[in-house]
Amino acid sequence: MSTQTRIDQAESGEFKAPSVDLDSVAPGTTFQATWRFKNTGTTTWNKNYQFVYTLNAHAETTKASRSPLDSQSALSLSQIGDAVPVKPGEIVTLTLRFSAPSAAGTYATNWQLQSPDGQRFGPVRWMRLVVPEAAGGSLAYQSVTFSNSVQNYHNMQPGHQFAAKWTLKNTGTAVWTGDFQVAYLNTAVSDTQNRTLDQMGAPAVTSLRALTGRDRVQPGETVDVTMPLTAPTHVGAYAFHWQLRDAKGTPFGNTRWLILGVSGDMVTAVSPPTPSDQKVKFGMNVNINDGHPMDAERMNGLGWVRFVFWATREKNTPEQAYQKRYRKIIQTYANQGIGSLIILHQDTYWGNAPWDNGGWDSYAQKFAEACGRVARVCAEFGDMVAYQIHNEQDSEFGNDAGNKNHSAIGIAPENYAKILQHASAAIRQAHPGAPVIFGGLKTGPGNALEYVRQVQQALGGKLPVDALAYHPYGRYVNLALFNYGSIGKLADALNMFKQAYPQLPLWITEVGAAADVHIGSEHYANIATYLREFVSEIANNYADYVQALIWFGWTDIMRNSGINTRDNQPKPHVFDAFKAMRDWHQGKAKSVDLFAEVSEAPYKSFTTTESNLNAVPAKSTFTCRWTFENGGTTTWDKNYKLVYVERGTNPAAMTTKTSYTLPEVGGFSSLEPGETAVFTLNLTAPALSGRTYRSHWQLRDANNKSFAHFYVDITVTPAPIVGTSARTPDMAFVADQTVADFEQIVAGTDFDKQWRVRNTGKRHWGDGFHLVYVEGDLQMARNNVSHIVPATKPGEAVVLTVPMTAPQGKSGNVSSVWRLKDDRGNFFGDPLWAKIVVTTAGSDTSTTHTPLARLLADPSLWYSQIDPRWRKAQLGYGQQTIGTWGCLMTCMSMALSAYGLRLNPLEVNQKLKNMEHSQGGFKKTDSVVQFKAPFFLGGLTYNKNVKSWPNKEVNWAVSTDENPIARIDKALASGHIVVAQVDTRLNTAVVDQHWVVIVKRTGDDYQIIDPLTPSDAPNRITSLKTKYMRYVPSQSIETNLRNAIISTMVYTKSNGSGR
Repeated sequence: MSTQTRIDQAESGEFKAPSVDLDSVAPGTTFQATWRFKNTGTTTWNKNYQFVYTLNAHAETTKASRSPLDSQSALSLSQIGDAVPVKPGEIVTLTLRFSAPSAAGTYATNWQLQSPDGQRFGPVRWMRLVVPEAAGGSLAYQSVTFSNSVQNYHNMQPGHQFAAKWTLKNTGTAVWTGDFQVAYLNTAVSDTQNRTLDQMGAPAVTSLRALTGRDRVQPGETVDVTMPLTAPTHVGAYAFHWQLRDAKGTPFGNTRWLILGVSGDMVTAVSPPTPSDQKVKFGMNVNINDGHPMDAERMNGLGWVRFVFWATREKNTPEQAYQKRYRKIIQTYANQGIGSLIILHQDTYWGNAPWDNGGWDSYAQKFAEACGRVARVCAEFGDMVAYQIHNEQDSEFGNDAGNKNHSAIGIAPENYAKILQHASAAIRQAHPGAPVIFGGLKTGPGNALEYVRQVQQALGGKLPVDALAYHPYGRYVNLALFNYGSIGKLADALNMFKQAYPQLPLWITEVGAAADVHIGSEHYANIATYLREFVSEIANNYADYVQALIWFGWTDIMRNSGINTRDNQPKPHVFDAFKAMRDWHQGKAKSVDLFAEVSEAPYKSFTTTESNLNAVPAKSTFTCRWTFENGGTTTWDKNYKLVYVERGTNPAAMTTKTSYTLPEVGGFSSLEPGETAVFTLNLTAPALSGRTYRSHWQLRDANNKSFAHFYVDITVTPAPIVGTSARTPDMAFVADQTVADFEQIVAGTDFDKQWRVRNTGKRHWGDGFHLVYVEGDLQMARNNVSHIVPATKPGEAVVLTVPMTAPQGKSGNVSSVWRLKDDRGNFFGDPLWAKIVVTTAGSDTSTTHTPLARLLADPSLWYSQIDPRWRKAQLGYGQQTIGTWGCLMTCMSMALSAYGLRLNPLEVNQKLKNMEHSQGGFKKTDSVVQFKAPFFLGGLTYNKNVKSWPNKEVNWAVSTDENPIARIDKALASGHIVVAQVDTRLNTAVVDQHWVVIVKRTGDDYQIIDPLTPSDAPNRITSLKTKYMRYVPSQSIETNLRNAIISTMVYTKSNGSGR
């Protein structure tokens, strides 16, 4: 019995956008666009198939700003298709609705079909449009209606909060954007004479977006401007005025106003917030249970991290879970001075699942027992641990009824009261003094407070907690994100809690910009502003009431809300706002080790010789000094180190070494507790201008454990132009002094590689001149990247030496390339290389029986896509050339040649152009190379394009049960050809796909043949880690490799001698 393979395939058809000229679309224009597809696979596309927005850019859209253009990012074919289901061979037209951005520019959007299992298929469809600079339109409006939430506004109580709403119609010819302003006016009009002017709690200026939730108001449209106001606290007649302004602050239209009268006695109300001397502890929700790194060092300065304690979810007892996972987590954060707020809920103890089966009394007892056991093992950390009992348990309560919360379980107040009473008692007995926090409330403040009152009533008027907790998602200070404007201001909610429970502090245990769909980078700046305003409001005005503010969350795995992306890379703007929160209280938290002698380094001061760190000339040198006190109990000696660690978007050591002993840079032989040291680094600005770089350093003790850190950020500007008379350095290679090229050396053997060179320039080589590693096998150089150059006058010859070791665990050709660098950071002179053949004692180094060995043994097969012989040749029938898009085909040429069919890229290109598409050839319209092409040319099977991360979206890739790194290593050991997809744009969220051939594993790295390396380069085999890895020291080797490699194919041959 056989089954037919299910294949999802699609062929692109016609595209239309009939109602607009895409080369000139007016700002804010709403229009429709249609794409046509033909089902060329074997499956029927039903309502479960979707058309989804993709970050993978088409060649025509790479230079444009890309977004869904206000469309939903995923739409069912049944929503937008003209005929669904779509059977094989049938054609469907998909229609989407878009809105042109309000700002001038070139914009694009990319879409792709997606099957029910989440796999994307078919061509990426795209659209590009131009929003021209708008001609000056007229600004005018008409007031349509006005309403006040208080009917008797002539007889209002002092301090009463109310809302006033003006409905305006745009009667001009210009679009109003969300950046238009609503500004308070302290000037009376004829209708408000003889009344006291009052701001009534309104901000001086706020955006139209914040008050209305609208990003634009088209001519002819109406908009509701709703202002939350507060009546003055004294009896009298009052007036309030405001005016509409454009985005530049220019007013237009008449002054809007309202009048009211205040009478009667002053009611009890919360007084306006005043600055407090107390400090809020800021924190972060983290996703460590999903295997992400703890990143404790990047969080140093926070007060809390918050996470769920999984026990029965993973079939562990509380004690087993603690020993397997949570003890290390709590310890790691405690060492950075960060406490752990542990959420105890259904994943801690599932029990009889009373939310489905009833039996809350029994569950409350058993759950409390589990909580007590957790608290008993965590008690060793003292006040570094707090406990929160359940989370968002008010879901579906009161006016939230019917709103299913998929990440929490709603619990009726009377049942939560049972849980709270028993659990808090068990925790306090097991861990005296540890804070016990009410479960985070997620509904509106009125509904949430009613929930608390009913819990309190069920407990006889008591609340056995140290603080309430609230999740004010959508509440804002000035800037309302997305459509949150209708949710209300943060201050309103906090005042309600403070008035209801003034003696019970509040913890904000979740808040952020979360969504069930990906949040594009175009929102990052606004999210950063939202975070900054939130933090400022709490720290400056509510520190006497709000004890903790814990942001949600650390990475995008947590409902796309991350400070970092899914692969843990800092988001522009957002991460800077996080740092401002983390560092709000000046300086960093002290490191704490509860079980040993403590190494601590309180920061004192910083100085630099550079006058402006925001404008440092490229390649210029400067000195930075950081002063620290030895605040611990250990003595710092030569076993303590200062180590460079890559941090930031553009990390750069800016020094010749990446590790120093503390005495080297601190000017002491040993430093006793209580003494102070000044650490001095002489830095050189990178050569590439226009970027902000970070040089980040850690102080490490004798056990290589980090206990403090410091860094400097600089923005590099172009270097001054050097005159033609300037003296320049130069060097010429003379001869190899020792170790000729390709000399055989047994693995593990130490040797000195020496080159005789001549100073052919006009500068004396002295202090600051170094011989530095450029590429190749750094392990061979004992991981030392820089060596001092002997003093050498112009015209003199000198011998340069690098101590080396033939790498262990390797055999065959190994090489490294070195260059001279002057004291200004300039490379100069001939490149120098060391090339050896590593052997094992008594072994035969002839290993040409596998395709990989044949490839390594024959450099003429190491093809470059930018070889002058074919780089300008048209790739297939599309607009691309081999030089721009031919990386995959070049890798295929290497694979075919290694298996015995010697074809260069130009020859492969021509053969594929002569073949039908169904037989592996090009389509007559594009430059796309099929993975299966080598099968039709030489019988090679690519064995699937396997993703490194199962949950990552990768076009035309699949996930298997096999570990992807183990799969690569197994293939290399068998002598197969491994072709890997990497990202050439490491410092952006956009993946720029590129293909390389992996030829060797070297510890935490792979050696690769890169089609982008010129064919005449001195060493064609380079490092994956150096070129295509965002290396994170705190992550495992496997994680770093999987992050660098997007997907891989293993080309094999089932018959013949080629394997």
